[in-house]
Amino acid sequence: MQNIKRNGFSMIELVFVIVILGVLAAVAVPRFVTTRTDAQVAMFRSDIASTLKAIPARVFAENLDPTASAPTGFSNWGEWMIDTGGLDRGRWQANDNELQVIAQTDSSGNKKPCTGTYIQLQTTNGDLIFDPSKIAAPADGTGKVLCDNLKNSYPSNSNRIIPLATTGAVKF
Repeated sequence: MQNIKRNGFSMIELVFVIVILGVLAAVAVPRFVTTRTDAQVAMFRSDIASTLKAIPARVFAENLDPTASAPTGFSNWGEWMIDTGGLDRGRWQANDNELQVIAQTDSSGNKKPCTGTYIQLQTTNGDLIFDPSKIAAPADGTGKVLCDNLKNSYPSNSNRIIPLATTGAVKF
């Protein structure tokens, strides 16, 4: 009887291992991406909820008139809302009197926000408006999954209109 010494794996053993790893990767990678997106949606929902509570509190505490120009030290109401909500500027963008979620930042550092006017301070009447039905992905499709998931995480008719303007000065 001849004694054959094996120094490695056979080709069939290697093929089986590669197939098993491929199947595991095919199952695990999509789930990992979904989990990451779900975590981002939860984070943005938390940001939105806390900001929608903080804005009226600060308006009334500081006796601000939301129909006037932005408070001293801020270029616009959007910047003031980011400050008021304690929002991360890497995740949020202010445009005049509205806030937008940054869906993705490209390799050049350009921010791609979810488009639409979904958090807005109307300076005409002083209302704070939240309308998640207006959340949309950027035109180039960047961040579509995140924007769509954020929009769909709210039930229909989740709109909120919070009147902030007062008819006179609030005295404490």
